[in-house]
Amino acid sequence: MKTAFLFPGQGSQTPGMGSDLYLSYSRYRDAFDRCEAGANLDLKAACFKGEGMDESAAIQAAIYTHSLATQRLLESEGARADVFAGLSLGEYTALAASGVLEDGAGASLVRRRGAVMDGAVPPGTGGMLSVVGLTLEQVETVIAPFENVFVANHLSETQLTLGGLLGELGEAKAALEAAGARMAVMLAMKGPSHCPLLNTAAERFSVELAGETFGEPDGIVYSNVLGEPYPKKADYRRLLCAQMNTRVRWHDCIEHMLAHGVTRFVEIGPGGVLTKMLKRRVSREIALYSVQDEASFEAFLRAEKEGGA
Repeated sequence: MKTAFLFPGQGSQTPGMGSDLYLSYSRYRDAFDRCEAGANLDLKAACFKGEGMDESAAIQAAIYTHSLATQRLLESEGARADVFAGLSLGEYTALAASGVLEDGAGASLVRRRGAVMDGAVPPGTGGMLSVVGLTLEQVETVIAPFENVFVANHLSETQLTLGGLLGELGEAKAALEAAGARMAVMLAMKGPSHCPLLNTAAERFSVELAGETFGEPDGIVYSNVLGEPYPKKADYRRLLCAQMNTRVRWHDCIEHMLAHGVTRFVEIGPGGVLTKMLKRRVSREIALYSVQDEASFEAFLRAEKEGGA
């Protein structure tokens, strides 16, 4: 059985995330505290009480920290993965989980990433639109007339998010609904991501990446930009910089994993969004788990002991 650990991105945060695990498990606490020190933020207040979670710097550091600390806890119980992948922000968690980034260094990096992203466009001018029910090709045809609307995340065969300027996103929303989209909803994001509107932000972020140290992964790690695994001796700086202003090819990542024998997916972190998308895609022969709190952690361990995981 080939196992993939998956890590969610921004927007998956939930109030109180990690509070029960922090109280109950020293391995979780140790990893959480390392990340909190690296981020230089009060992540206990952010994760456990929801304080300060109105800036991407805090949100991204909080999700990364909770997700990675949960993975470190699973690792301490013997859970191992062959493959690591994360959606957008989650790619950084995947890199840390596989050993490419140190825990605290990754927390610092995603905090700076969030700050750069929030400053990409003037406040109140950009956003994200979720579209369900149309294929990538159909969406691209509909949005072609709009200069400042782009596919930001290709999530599944018929689920995408668009990034753009708000005025044109509103017009695109109406056009997509007229074209048969089952749902087109603006997301609660401060600005766009993964599109050319972040070209200048990507240039700024390249300075942050220049000082980072990257190791070799213990397993296969997927690149959002490539839609497939990072190559050996990967240029992590170039690909992570490109991730900021180019499309996330999550659908391609999942299809590649399935085609290469992954039969168990364990989503680690808040929300369970990636598992919900997978349930609509895979057969019952594929095992799916979402580990995000004490109850789901203990349920996963029981499944492993019973031989069902």
